[in-house]
Amino acid sequence: MRGDTILIVDDEADISLILKLQLEDAGYRTVRARDGLEGLECLSRQPFDLMLLDIKMPRMNGIQVLARAQKDFPEVAVVMMTAHGSEDIAVEAMKKGAVDYIAKPFSGEDAVKKVDRAIAFNRSRLENRRLQEELAHEQQKVAAILEGLADLLIAVDLDGRLMTVNQRVEEELGLDREFLLGRQVQEVLVTDIPVERLPCMVALHTAEPCRDVAYNLRLKGGSVPVLASATPLKGQDGQLLGSVEIIRDISRLKALEQEREDFVSMLSHDLKSPITAIVGSLDLVREARLGPVNSEQKEYLESAVESCAEMTEMIDTLLDVHKFEAGKMTMTHKPEDPHVLLQRTEARYRPVANRAQLKLHLEVEKTLVPVELDRAKVGRVLANLLSNAFKFTPEGGTVGLRATMLNDPKGLVSRITPHLYSVGELPTAGAFLLITVSDSGVGIPADALETIFDRFAQAKNRRAGKTRGTGLGLAFCRKVMDAHHGYIWVESEEGRGSTFFLLFPAAGKSWPISRRRNRRPRRTEGVHVRTTQNPVRRGCRRGRHPHRETACRCRLSAAYLQGRQ
Repeated sequence: MRGDTILIVDDEADISLILKLQLEDAGYRTVRARDGLEGLECLSRQPFDLMLLDIKMPRMNGIQVLARAQKDFPEVAVVMMTAHGSEDIAVEAMKKGAVDYIAKPFSGEDAVKKVDRAIAFNRSRLENRRLQEELAHEQQKVAAILEGLADLLIAVDLDGRLMTVNQRVEEELGLDREFLLGRQVQEVLVTDIPVERLPCMVALHTAEPCRDVAYNLRLKGGSVPVLASATPLKGQDGQLLGSVEIIRDISRLKALEQEREDFVSMLSHDLKSPITAIVGSLDLVREARLGPVNSEQKEYLESAVESCAEMTEMIDTLLDVHKFEAGKMTMTHKPEDPHVLLQRTEARYRPVANRAQLKLHLEVEKTLVPVELDRAKVGRVLANLLSNAFKFTPEGGTVGLRATMLNDPKGLVSRITPHLYSVGELPTAGAFLLITVSDSGVGIPADALETIFDRFAQAKNRRAGKTRGTGLGLAFCRKVMDAHHGYIWVESEEGRGSTFFLLFPAAGKSWPISRRRNRRPRRTEGVHVRTTQNPVRRGCRRGRHPHRETACRCRLSAAYLQGRQ
């Protein structure tokens, strides 16, 4: 970093003076020393960020000075200076701790660059050492915290009787340790789940850890939500002796989650208000209500409107992902004709492809049957995938949208990226609608195929692309597919394009048993599914046109559209 202090140790006055002038012109502060002993004295008097050290000097050579500096002043980076032909000595010095070397004669520009690199490298080295020291200190703190654990800790034997508890259990339950020890765990922990589902009992029965089980626990202050994990206790011979469970009060986390939910809702509303005003003002100007608008001005106005639309879409995606995670997303499933859905999508994005100078192909089998889905949400999924394809495909490339029916998904399911779904979630039989979105773009690195559907995750080559996003679009796609009990994955190779696969269960068909039982609680719990058999009827907020919520034909104001969010 310019402004650092550099010590120049060289017995040749003209060379040290040249270096001094060049480095000071580059913004550094410098101090000169005539030989090694004087250089060590300078190091003892004040701190330096870098030392330029000549190898051949009287009284004490550079290698000897380097050894002393490494021992007594390890924070100082050292760059050796050597005459041409003595590079072997400089390399040996680097093995002993020097950062780099400069061969004489040298250019001023080359010397400054090496100084810049050496100081940056040394700063990173010192920062890493500082972080390691902090990490060691934190590990000591963690060990101390575990000794006086603030969470509730219980240990049970093979019969489910308490062997030990920590002080926090006594405090929270208001019972003495002598009273607690030897009692059955269900007599001590009054919960809203069966005793066999307590993590400590699960760990006993399976001899495996049981993590992150949420339930409500009755304490002396009332019932509180807790998150518990347990691990089996085994002897030296591997024999199971019992299990230990750690119970954490998460009532504050629940309150913070509610605050986060309220904040996201407020944020989306408050962000849309100024955008609505901006769009309204732009419309007034674009429609020439405030005066004539030439073609060039109209082009800029159209660009501004498109940017506002992109911002609104980002806000909607953020809000919808939050709704999915909070279990408050409402889904409206009804039989949809895939032909109509895909043709409408293709017609909507054909002009976009033309503007981007891309070829958009649509291939739809004639044998497609209606599928139960939420048309609006699936339409947004296709829109996200097509938008990504357009962003990361160079001009002249191709984007394909295809749909087909599958009566045996086994062959295709075997190609799903590992770890995206558990084995019990994958379908083994039944009819499915397969939709693919392919492109000839930059592709996705193999190490990103598993994480690209996570929130805020983007592949490295896409983060560096011509368009950056929030990293929520594909996360939204995954949550929509989970809500449809479908599957989404991608096959890609860098430089050769990508293909996204959407697999929907056909109408009237069932998903795997594991999905019927669990309904994928981690991803779709609380998602409200509404069908057209019992439509919700409501009037628009302008007081006219009673209508089904999803089929309003009245002309609504921007303020009403904003209020719907």
